[in-house]
Amino acid sequence: MLRKDPPARLPQVREEDFTDETRAFFGQWTGGVFKDADTNPVLRTFAHHPALANAFSQLNVHVLSASTLPVKERQIAIMRTAWITKATYMWLSHLNTSRLYGLSDEMYGPLQRGADDPYFTEFERTVIRATEDLVRDHEVSDANWQALRAEWNERQMLDFLFTVGCYVMIAGVMRSTGAERQDDLLALAEKYGAP
Repeated sequence: MLRKDPPARLPQVREEDFTDETRAFFGQWTGGVFKDADTNPVLRTFAHHPALANAFSQLNVHVLSASTLPVKERQIAIMRTAWITKATYMWLSHLNTSRLYGLSDEMYGPLQRGADDPYFTEFERTVIRATEDLVRDHEVSDANWQALRAEWNERQMLDFLFTVGCYVMIAGVMRSTGAERQDDLLALAEKYGAP
């Protein structure tokens, strides 16, 4: 078993410090991707600033539940973003999300290696390359743009751009605040690796 993470730089809001505003923030996540939103370390970190967390959560909830992207392609973009930004907690939590959506764990190693891995279809390779464009250059290359547009409509293109942008931002917040991995995420890191 991997060692536990060092203490977070910004500790989670303690339950005894929850306010009505804090509970309302957690409530918008209940029944969605998180079964117990009020125990999630990242959401409990965001809850220090409920007004900001609420504003941001509208985008994040859309990305995870109302996006026009096919689930596998969305998860490929999010997880590749997590890997190349070295967002360990995000990578591991999206292993869980991918499993929840029934995606194969056979894709986790290939996602670490990138677009040249033979696991991926040609279009999935394009999704990975375009994700890398956005993370590194903040612009999708002409070739990758054209390949995406051959498959996706305008809404899907915007969902993709905002998904990667959203998760680049989350990576910075999570890495900077130091959200601590729970035992289940440490076990996933042991099994599948982590950046």
